[in-house]
Amino acid sequence: MWTFSAALGIGLVWAGLLLAQEARPGAEGAPAGGTSLVDYVDPTYGGKIRQLLKPDGHEHNLYYYRDPWNADGSFMVAVQSDLQQKNWRVALYDGEGRFIRELFSIDKFDWRLCWDRKDPAILYTWRGSELYRYNVTTGNAELLKSFAPLGLKPNGPSLNQDGDRILIVTSDGAFRSYRLPDMVEERTFKLTAPPGCHVDWGKPRYIGCRNYIDTAYRATDLSQQAIVVYDDTGAVVHKFEGKGGGGHYDLSCEGELAYFKMPVRQRGGGAGTPLEIRVVNLDGSDDRVLFSVSEDKTRYLQNLHVNWPDKVSDWFVASFFPSAGNLPPKYEPPLDEILLLKTDGTHRYLARTGTAHSRAGGRGQTGDMFWAQPLASPSSDGRRILFNSIRSGTIDLHILFLSSH
Repeated sequence: MWTFSAALGIGLVWAGLLLAQEARPGAEGAPAGGTSLVDYVDPTYGGKIRQLLKPDGHEHNLYYYRDPWNADGSFMVAVQSDLQQKNWRVALYDGEGRFIRELFSIDKFDWRLCWDRKDPAILYTWRGSELYRYNVTTGNAELLKSFAPLGLKPNGPSLNQDGDRILIVTSDGAFRSYRLPDMVEERTFKLTAPPGCHVDWGKPRYIGCRNYIDTAYRATDLSQQAIVVYDDTGAVVHKFEGKGGGGHYDLSCEGELAYFKMPVRQRGGGAGTPLEIRVVNLDGSDDRVLFSVSEDKTRYLQNLHVNWPDKVSDWFVASFFPSAGNLPPKYEPPLDEILLLKTDGTHRYLARTGTAHSRAGGRGQTGDMFWAQPLASPSSDGRRILFNSIRSGTIDLHILFLSSH
């Protein structure tokens, strides 16, 4: 079985070949902000990919469900850090990955932000008790509202489908939304979780369907878990019992839930249950399997994430990843693919990310390499997918360009 060092070495060789042989005319070779662009074609599935190569540090996206692209796709934001995963900065790129400039360090404003749905120059971020509107072209930060003495929960701001309301959660557990741009018409509520269950406060958000909000809770042993979709008035739209306590799911602009069931290996060598990726209507009806793989073909998978592009109703993507400590002697999918799934039941692999998650740093790096997980995040129109990969030795951003769906 491969070790992480061996896998990392192969990744470095692969990256060297890409740099030497596969960079095409039009790829950007000169570093900008320490970043050079390398265009290549995925050798397994033919996907067209641009790597934002930066060997002196790590770069990653904003997590799988946060769209890194702005309202018209002309700008993109991501996080840069040093090799010790410290000194985080939010950086601005053009829509195709060319570095423009650093926007701010996270001691000034938080990286858990969201773009305005209408104005391509505006994003919303926060610090402590304060919510800000930030203009990426001027660098001006406008205070929208202070919630002192309360702080803000780490989920950060999100916008409803129309882009005319913003949601935050304060440290007292209250969900608070306001009309934009004047921050009036406050709506507030608190969720109720069963005794013994907890909420991951990094996750609640407007889902991008009407004024609906995604929340979830779970018991430590997963004996109880549920996804609860609220309206921002506090009315429960639907509760998906027994689903979503571990996260990694997503909802469409029409409210359909895409989620998955991990495979379970049977003790004693019997056939286990398969990996299933499923979709279900918001009212709980028509829960169906779109993709299934037998347990024996998933033994090298660590996990996956599901993301539904904000303006797409008929397909979504899943990004698989293995553990660097459990790599197969011979490649077989699914392992490190980005998979496109249509609601009609068809699917196709788009590309391999070449990444693996490690809980220990390597080559002078420290800490859990969490951000080596691909965390594939499509643009709202589904034309581009941003993902992370450690295939070159440091965590780099990659853009997968989709010519057709």
